[in-house]
Amino acid sequence: MTLSEGVPAWVLRGTVLLATAVITLLLLANGVALAGLIGLFGLVASLVPASPAAGLTVITTAVCAAIRFDSPLDITVLVLLPLVHLVHIGSALAAVIPGTARVHPSALRPAAIRFAVVQTTAFAAAAIAAIAPKSVLPTGLEIAGLLAAAGVVVVAARLILNRPQ
Repeated sequence: MTLSEGVPAWVLRGTVLLATAVITLLLLANGVALAGLIGLFGLVASLVPASPAAGLTVITTAVCAAIRFDSPLDITVLVLLPLVHLVHIGSALAAVIPGTARVHPSALRPAAIRFAVVQTTAFAAAAIAAIAPKSVLPTGLEIAGLLAAAGVVVVAARLILNRPQ
């Protein structure tokens, strides 16, 4: 199997910076005063990915979104969700890959698959929340929700325990 040269590792850092810029613009457009601080955290996260700046970006964005938006199903919140996840994953990958390295796209495949699974699960949960009755939930629906949550925990635990060493 022959591999191409791959992409420069700074592409990951650029992705973090781009995702943070979009987060900042979305929050600025919705009147969030701390959007500039989030942009600063994102800049630091892209320059020094092993720093706590990525975590601060994620946490500050989540707090600002929780305070600013009335509904967790607001379209802006749903757009912020994959962007914040991208900052988190991009910073984590950039932290362990030297800045001068080249990365073959196939090396990022497992992370991309996990990203897609997490986003699909999150949007499926949002879809269920959108169609669920707003009053008292029927008992069957609550039990189904609890069983689904328990199933997610079991699957996650099995994946963690059975991963190759």
